[in-house]
Amino acid sequence: MIRLLCIIPVILAVLFTPAWSMAKELFIIPAAIGKVRNKEKDRHKAELEKILKDKNFKKSLRKGVLGFLKRAAAKNENVNIKRAGFNTKFDPESILVPLLFVDNVISFVDEYGSAEQRLYKGCVYIGLNFLLFQAKSESLVYSAPMVISVPYLDKTPNFSLEPLAGQIRSSIVAFFTENKRLKADEKNELGNCLADLEYLFSTKTCEIREVELSKGTQHRIENHSKYKSLAQMLASQALSEENLVLPPKSRGPAFRRGLHAAVSMFGVSFQQGEESSVFSERDNVYQTTIRLPKPQVIYKLFIKTGTKDNDLGAFIERNYTTAAILQSGNQVIKCIKSVSATIAKQHTKVSDVNLYNSLINSLSDLDQCKR
Repeated sequence: MIRLLCIIPVILAVLFTPAWSMAKELFIIPAAIGKVRNKEKDRHKAELEKILKDKNFKKSLRKGVLGFLKRAAAKNENVNIKRAGFNTKFDPESILVPLLFVDNVISFVDEYGSAEQRLYKGCVYIGLNFLLFQAKSESLVYSAPMVISVPYLDKTPNFSLEPLAGQIRSSIVAFFTENKRLKADEKNELGNCLADLEYLFSTKTCEIREVELSKGTQHRIENHSKYKSLAQMLASQALSEENLVLPPKSRGPAFRRGLHAAVSMFGVSFQQGEESSVFSERDNVYQTTIRLPKPQVIYKLFIKTGTKDNDLGAFIERNYTTAAILQSGNQVIKCIKSVSATIAKQHTKVSDVNLYNSLINSLSDLDQCKR
């Protein structure tokens, strides 16, 4: 009788355990690659689109994403990550759609050498969002901003991304294959998202909605929109080490295009459904509405810059300082870094590049920032 009484609580615990904590299999389909519409007809965005269509890159990316998710889920015995294939039954509750979304492509170059032997040195920064959606309601399961940087050196300032294609592809794949890319807390958060597909809707998330430049910075920087875009990309990546950072809600239509292209391999299609996200199946057409969580913390990024010169005769030793200030209510994160450069007095085009480098340094590690 005593044994029977001991067994009853165990049975009840099993019966009332939430469904998501039971052993489950999640099937990962090939990553879709989405992009912002190239309204301004930016040459680098058009080149990047071709670079990311490479078949070998897509194979490496799929393998990398699978390993990335398996490592994060390894601590949770209830979650089993599997690769979905053409023979996989389209079970919308268990199918996850990875989306690698290209947010922006930014490059800047500096001029070196004499008029007869000029060289152009710079860097290309590619801002991406790695997103994971559940097929059932097209709901966001996980979000991680990432910034890929590739150095450039050539005899022309109007360079093409084609010679850098291999570096760009390998840098993106490395984000998913390098074990140390995610810190322990980040890996735990991804594991939580895989264990509970609604976790992102119930935990603390954040978003950067505004980037403002000081008057001095507006005077020093030639291309404000490019500088702001890079600042937002870098700040989002920095914040992701401590928080789950959401992509802008305005990107929703672009996300849908990527998701719809991804599930077409199963011979199914999505149609815009009701606001209540009612899910139904009719002739392999699924009625659903994309679900994105609302950020609980909204940051504003304010940037101040300054320069200080030391006259060295024909040269100037110039110090470029950047203060990047993230603010949300009473919470303030202040990141200040500087770079120094010795430049010839007739070399006037160096200012922007060193201010970009100072910005990059300031947002490289939030652990070194004041709070």
